[in-house]
Parts: sequence; structure tokens; C-alpha cells
Amino acid sequence: MHAVPLEMRRPNPELGPVVNIAPQTRKERQAALFRDDLEKMRLGQRRESYYVYEEGGVTPQPDSLSYIADADRFVTDGVALNKMERDAAVNKKEQMFYNRRMVRAQNEEVRWRTIETQHQMEQRRLEEMRENHSFARSNKTSMPYNPINLRYDDGHDGERLRYSDESLRYRGALRAEHLQRRMTSTGYDPITGAPIERVHVPEAPKRPGQ
Repeated sequence: MHAVPLEMRRPNPELGPVVNIAPQTRKERQAALFRDDLEKMRLGQRRESYYVYEEGGVTPQPDSLSYIADADRFVTDGVALNKMERDAAVNKKEQMFYNRRMVRAQNEEVRWRTIETQHQMEQRRLEEMRENHSFARSNKTSMPYNPINLRYDDGHDGERLRYSDESLRYRGALRAEHLQRRMTSTGYDPITGAPIERVHVPEAPKRPGQ
């Protein structure tokens, strides 16, 4: 290494004003590690023609109407809080019982109103039956036939019923006689040899009015 002559050495600079840099706090050093905190710190350090950044702007000022101390944010009277909770539970249960009573009372009112309406309709029906003499109609038979003396009623209805019954017996006798003739054509029983008693076919009934 060669030595530099004194004539060629640069002169020492003049001493100017000393700029002291404040050391960073632990919070500032930790904030530099996270992007959000770093941006907040840089916004707070801006001094140009920007909006002034205030830390914790969401918290109301002490002289504002919406300000409340942290100690007042918590409920300090635990007994009153428990009483309020018990009262709320009791009121809820009482309201539930009241609603049930109202529903049952309304259902009972509807039931009795229905019973009263049915009773009035029944009374009105009985009065109409008394006025129209409808009670005697219940003893009238559904067919023009007397089940006591086993005789048809007089009149056109009785004659029609007689013709219907005789036609039924006549068709039954015709069918029985036809089947008997189909079973044997000789007129004798093939097992015993005895003559078979023929089915009696009555005369064809006449229509009423003929």
C-alpha cells in the first residue's frame, strides 16, 4: 500500500449543524414488520397538504355527547342484572300462559257457538216437521206391501209390485225348467230310473191395466 502525500489529501469538511435522529420505539419497530401498521404509521407522519391522520378516530372525544368511559361500559350491578333476567323469564312464561288461555277460551267459544247453532237448526227442523205433519211418514213402509197380513196394497203401486214379484218367479221357473230339460231328455232319473218330477211353470203374469 502506497502512502499518499499530504499535499494530495482532501481537506476535512467543515462541521455543520448536527441532525439528531430520534430512536424508534418498540411499537414503531414492530409496526414496521406489519404492512397495516406500517401504512398507519406513515399516514400519521405525513406533513404535506394531506388530511391530518388522527389515531383512534372512531373513539368519541370526552366532550362529545356519545362519549362514555370504559368503566361505564360494563354492568356493575350484578344483582339488578340477575333480577332483570328473572323478571324477563317470568314475564315470558306468563305471556305464554296468557296466550294459551286466550286460545283455549276462543276455541271453547267457537265450540259452544257451534253447539248452539246446531241446537237451533234442530229446533227449526222439528217445528217444520210439526207444521207439515212429517212424523207420521216415518211409519210408512218403503214398499206398497203390508208385512203383517202379507198382502199388497190397493192401488197402482201395489199392482206394479205384484207384477214385479210374479215376473221374477216366472223367469226363475222358466230357467229351472230349461236347465232340467238340458240335464235329461228322457224324463227319468239315470241312477234310480224313477220318473223326474217336472218343474211347474206358472202362467206369464199380466201387466197392470191389461
